[in-house]
Amino acid sequence: MHHDCTSDCTKCQVRNENIFQNSGVFLVRAVCHIDANYYYGQIEALYRPEIRGKAFVVGGDQESRKGIVLTKSPEAKEYGIKTGSSIKDALKLCPHLLIIPANYPLYLHFSKRMREVILEYTDTIRPFGSDELWAQIYGDRAEVRSIVGKIRQAIWQQLCLTVSIGISDNLPYAKIGSDLAADSCIVELWSSERETKVYPLPVSDLLYVGPATTEKLKEYGIKTIGDLATAESSYINRILRCKTGETLCVMARGQDKTQVAHIESVDDIKSIGNSNTMPRDLVDEDDVRAAFYMLGESVAQRMRENGFEATTLQITVRDNDLVSFDRQVKLKRPTNITTEIVESAMELFIKHYRWHKPIRSLGVRGTDLVPEDAIYQLNLFTNEAKRSKLDKLERCADRIRGQYGQFSLQRAVVAAERLKSVNANNDIGDAQTFYSY
Repeated sequence: MHHDCTSDCTKCQVRNENIFQNSGVFLVRAVCHIDANYYYGQIEALYRPEIRGKAFVVGGDQESRKGIVLTKSPEAKEYGIKTGSSIKDALKLCPHLLIIPANYPLYLHFSKRMREVILEYTDTIRPFGSDELWAQIYGDRAEVRSIVGKIRQAIWQQLCLTVSIGISDNLPYAKIGSDLAADSCIVELWSSERETKVYPLPVSDLLYVGPATTEKLKEYGIKTIGDLATAESSYINRILRCKTGETLCVMARGQDKTQVAHIESVDDIKSIGNSNTMPRDLVDEDDVRAAFYMLGESVAQRMRENGFEATTLQITVRDNDLVSFDRQVKLKRPTNITTEIVESAMELFIKHYRWHKPIRSLGVRGTDLVPEDAIYQLNLFTNEAKRSKLDKLERCADRIRGQYGQFSLQRAVVAAERLKSVNANNDIGDAQTFYSY
């Protein structure tokens, strides 16, 4: 919906004072979803001229021919290869397929640079993985189109990356717009045009509607976004046997009012986290504990490197039907110790997950960060001497890994075969995030 501001709209004056003073009145609160096209593949092709124009995928292991496809080139897509499929299946479809190992530090560098470019045009962005984000822009529609065009051109000129961009007045529609946009194109989907442009689209195009939810809705005749938008939310709740129906209906109608956070720079760290797609589905608590240790080790190490402790812990769980949820808990005391982070994550997981489906990916995030030297209330039931020893042990491990490599020292729980193909320190998967802003 349109955001009509007047001179006494202090919220918008604070959010973007310069634009307010220059233009006088905000006519549109525009949300843009910017998505880099086959992100890993584009970056690899920049550094490997020999693979340009050929069928290749990024991910997996060339020697063992195991692992999953993280991204695919347009030429590989023509063979029916899909992101998330196994390397083994991809090779069946295209025997001459090139398999390029992932270079996560390089992808992280480009991710940070892309955000820096976008921050030259707006101070409100919301990362959604390493290769896509939402940005919020104020102005009339002509201004918005002009700014978005400049962002796309700047990313191409400075990084040699093409991006697809969706423009709307709400986050879900903007995401649909970028999904519909061809490479390096811009698509506008305003809520005022929902009946003609959005409602005819399949319900699976809506954010957070995965394959399992799509099939369940289809059983009850809800095949398009319009079908979902005109349905009663209580009816959708009964179909899905959960309380997400109202949220999905609101998003389908273009009524989502989620704001994009204001940040000053890409170094304005508010939380530190890590999420990964696993080499295989996780089927029991032992699998989950091993994965949480893999992720928690990385998160705790980065907290220590940056001098932070977390006071709140958040986990993200996504099953193999791509249905996900987030849960968080306030920690008993600030921490950047791996064991404490993992045990809190497991408590959250056991409390909230009922094993409806195997798990595809997990995430761990420390939020409400405080400096390591912050003053806090001691707990009589906490063994501070033991905590001190754990802290010294983990910092010693940090130094060893810094000198001899991340895999030079590992916990026994993550040394199993099921996790050998994952480098948690660099993040892997379709939901990866290093820092949240």
